Amino acid sequence: MWTEPHGTEHITLIDPRDGKPSAVVRCADAVDVDAAVSTARRLFDDGPQWPLPDRLRALSRLAEIIERRVEDFADIISEEMGAPPAFARQGQVGTAVSTLRGIVEAASTFRFTETVADSVVIAEPAGPVAAITPWNFPLHQALGKVGAALACGCPVVLKPSELTPLSSYLLAEVALEAGVPAGWLSVLAGRGEVTGRALVEHPDIEVVSFTGSTEVGRSIAATAGARLARVALELGGKSPSVLLDDLDDDAFATAVTTSLRFCLMNAGQTCAAWTRMIVPATRYADAAALLRELAATYVPGENLGPLVSATHWERVTGFLREGVDAGAEVIHGEPAPPRPPHGYYLNPVVFGRVTPSMRIVREEIFGPVLVVQTHSGDDDAVRLANDTCYGLGGAVFGADQARAVAVARRIRSGSVHINGLNGNRSAPFGGFKQSGIGREFGRWGLEEFLEVKSIQPPPGFAYPISHSLLLEENHE
Repeated sequence: MWTEPHGTEHITLIDPRDGKPSAVVRCADAVDVDAAVSTARRLFDDGPQWPLPDRLRALSRLAEIIERRVEDFADIISEEMGAPPAFARQGQVGTAVSTLRGIVEAASTFRFTETVADSVVIAEPAGPVAAITPWNFPLHQALGKVGAALACGCPVVLKPSELTPLSSYLLAEVALEAGVPAGWLSVLAGRGEVTGRALVEHPDIEVVSFTGSTEVGRSIAATAGARLARVALELGGKSPSVLLDDLDDDAFATAVTTSLRFCLMNAGQTCAAWTRMIVPATRYADAAALLRELAATYVPGENLGPLVSATHWERVTGFLREGVDAGAEVIHGEPAPPRPPHGYYLNPVVFGRVTPSMRIVREEIFGPVLVVQTHSGDDDAVRLANDTCYGLGGAVFGADQARAVAVARRIRSGSVHINGLNGNRSAPFGGFKQSGIGREFGRWGLEEFLEVKSIQPPPGFAYPISHSLLLEENHE
């Protein structure tokens, strides 16, 4: 059900591919937030009127509908944040559908009720959820939060980034078609400092799930913490790709190619991107030569999309100038590029001979920028990999797989890939240190939206126990 916002502020959306206005969106204010949250609260407090089997059937249908309308979603995402068409279809929409199906799989086998000694332990929905999502993967991030919350029985108020609300509007539309009852998913467009703050502060929101910058995550955690609301935070990253010294020439080239490809995916606007390549000091010249050749194959407007906005373009290019001023070697790219006449495109930039104290090494740039560090052995590589306030992702490449796994075990990151980018929709995703709190996806993502209760039955009482979809049919 569409309703006219009470808020009067309008935001003009800009297509980053050409820098021209593409749409105007009216923002939600605190009154709109209260209305959406009050609806969610009422649905939750009225009791379990939407059983788990029905919820999962609706989410499965939602995945089917999105897959069927892949072109519609991809076109909107390209218009909102600039993803090239092929990546919009597969990397944006395809990944989002796979994630949603992984959530359904996890919920269908989740142990919502179990016995522990003489007690019965029940995982119950935590309550109304505020899902606040970023612009870089607008559909994927929305479905990761909305899918898990709905699967657990939590109504959701979704606030997408003010830069990319249109894909969430389409998501709300197809969710109704899939069978999600009215009110279980509300979408409110608006700025973080108005709409987002009102959501985080609302006393009826039990869980705040946020993906975005570490700076904003700190603010959300402090605000929600003042009323002891639960938070799940997926924040920034400066992830390493470690190449060990036992790689032969072909494997070394594959590792460099794979690492650069993931660094530049989505124009470098990926929180878990491997933006620090750590290579043996003896192979630095080989790595630089390969990167110079490979980076030249990325063409803005073809296989490399634009940055999301003029403001972000200025931020990223500011880092480039700082890197040169700090004494980094420019392996490839323009450290002081002119603003393109159309859109917010930027050629890839690769820096070498960097030091750990440089801002380009320490801070998340969120653009098509790679820095190359050198190590003198496994211990030194681990030291460099962990020399960061972040801990979101990473990779290790090595001929001896057991050795590579041993190095990966020592890296303080929420996920580390071995010899490639290996996706697993059932594995948890999240960060150590300042990369966040909590996990998304798989059973770990469900747990963020559940409260655990223990019941001590009287002697001889047989409590109905189920570990599958039969649970709610027995229990509700």
